[in-house]
Amino acid sequence: MAHTGTAGPGHDELHQDRGPSYVMPNSWERARQRLELLEASYDAASFKRASRLGVREGWRCLDTRLLAGITEPNIEVRQTNLVSDPLPAGEFDFVHTRLVLMHIPAREQVLGRLCAALRPGGILMIEEQDAFPVLATATGAYREAWLAFIRVIRAAGTDPDWTRDLPLRLRRHGLVDIDAELDVPLFRGGSDHARFWSLTWQQVRDRVAAVGEPAHVIDQGQAELSDEQRWFHGPATMIAWGRRPSS
Repeated sequence: MAHTGTAGPGHDELHQDRGPSYVMPNSWERARQRLELLEASYDAASFKRASRLGVREGWRCLDTRLLAGITEPNIEVRQTNLVSDPLPAGEFDFVHTRLVLMHIPAREQVLGRLCAALRPGGILMIEEQDAFPVLATATGAYREAWLAFIRVIRAAGTDPDWTRDLPLRLRRHGLVDIDAELDVPLFRGGSDHARFWSLTWQQVRDRVAAVGEPAHVIDQGQAELSDEQRWFHGPATMIAWGRRPSS
């Protein structure tokens, strides 16, 4: 989902169509709970980054719901397919997506369209995840559940490695003043972060067998995530941003 708006008048929200193979559709009965846990786990950091980049009242923004905290009450919600539906060109001061493009096979095309939606001087901020360092540090059932989950999402067209070249991709699309950072969460079992990943795995559990993994690896991974005495690394979030040249 994405939305546009302004820190002031004019905030739009777009809902991307990730296609029929998307493994975590919002039609799932516990999807709302999962998304609320995602927001609880990631919104604060995204909000701080947007504010640090200068997003403020009066800016016209296109984003994935985050900027409501900056731009309310001027929000316009739109149902839009990010791959095929038109986006306004050269209109926005700030464009933001989080954990969206890695799930869309036409991700490079969509990234180009998001860059084109910036006005001259406008800023694009992209947040996408990379399974590293989870696979470098995880052990036991937690690691096995991650391996099964990654196999499932890869089979559905998600690319968890795509983000590694994100700063270079922004440059190829003509942005300047590009910078990036990496955020690696460390969280306690039973926390919002742990519950988010547990629900995420639960949503794909029935698809694990299709990629040759036993479903019980998900159950065992969830059991570890519920242990409040344990601490876990989550997937790294690559945050990259750049500005459309003013001329």
